[in-house]
Amino acid sequence: MAINLKTPEELQQMRIAGRLAAEVLQVVAPHVKPGVTTAELDRVCHDHIVNVQQAIPANVGYGGGHGRIP
Repeated sequence: MAINLKTPEELQQMRIAGRLAAEVLQVVAPHVKPGVTTAELDRVCHDHIVNVQQAIPANVGYGGGHGRIP
């Protein structure tokens, strides 16, 4: 199995993605408490990604839960 080395540009893109993901986790963390649904947490994350980071969330269009899980 070969080891694929990343270019400096790819490494920089990975660093940026990691920083953006960490930022979203910091934003959503205060909202994670008993009774808050996954739909509410999704909305907080989505709003931050779209409005603050001006990015497209990676999970757009994916199925899964119905957002009712508290």
